[in-house]
Amino acid sequence: MNLKNNLVRELIPNAEGYTFGYKHEDSIWPVWHYHSEIDILLFVDSNGQHITGDYIGSFAPGTLLVNGPNVPHGFTSDPPLIKESADPAIIVLQFSEESIGRELLSKPEMKLINDFIQSTSRSFEFFGETRDQATQILKEIQHSQNAQRIGLLLSLLETLALAPAHDKRSLVSELYCPVLSEKNIKRIETIRTWVMLHLTEKMSVEEAAEQINMPPKSFAYFFKKNTGKTFVQYVKELRISLACQKLLNTKLRILEICYMSGYNNLSNFNRQFMEVKNMTPTTFRQKLKRLTKRID
Repeated sequence: MNLKNNLVRELIPNAEGYTFGYKHEDSIWPVWHYHSEIDILLFVDSNGQHITGDYIGSFAPGTLLVNGPNVPHGFTSDPPLIKESADPAIIVLQFSEESIGRELLSKPEMKLINDFIQSTSRSFEFFGETRDQATQILKEIQHSQNAQRIGLLLSLLETLALAPAHDKRSLVSELYCPVLSEKNIKRIETIRTWVMLHLTEKMSVEEAAEQINMPPKSFAYFFKKNTGKTFVQYVKELRISLACQKLLNTKLRILEICYMSGYNNLSNFNRQFMEVKNMTPTTFRQKLKRLTKRID
């Protein structure tokens, strides 16, 4: 895969000065990238894995993420997305402080929303009633016009800002601070793509370093600085995330998922899963089935 021409700093035009961008996408953009706008992402007809800053997780129909400004992120559908319905793969809403207006955000009535916007540097996933309410508002925006659209945006942001603790979790750690440059992001994308292609195989730091022509010791420092993880931890969390995806979206036996996720020993798989998720694969499947539901 030739990545040299991929645009890794996404440029989002503020079309004709609108307050926010809203679109339905039929596919998941797989390139590791970043932008100054805040994303609200609702996955509708897609399953896979996402990397948000130094967090690795899974997405499925109904997953609702808020990605903060300049937080690198990327998505992988595994297996490749095959659409079986007319629904979009993902609904994307994008805005910034500037597009809403700093003067408006400084008003007393906007304090709750402004505080939430400032907190998005951590990025969030939303669940439960908050997710359901936000999903309904996102659907309504598609058919709205003019000032009604802005009103729905503010209602959406207030809904997210009011989310109780059990309806959300932050994704990006407080200490995560990558060196954002197109060169660094392209290097990480090269590694990310290579890892995903070989996720079920044995991989070494030396092999990974070769992908970007870097000595292993330099690579180890570079990778930890820009992903917040060691290479070994990164691969482990991707494999566990792949396992989570299959636990959630298939009825495969745990032993089958173990092998499909790059492990050849069930006890080792269970131990690694527990280290990452603080629960067994069986408990994870039961818990996430209750939390996640398909959008009607």
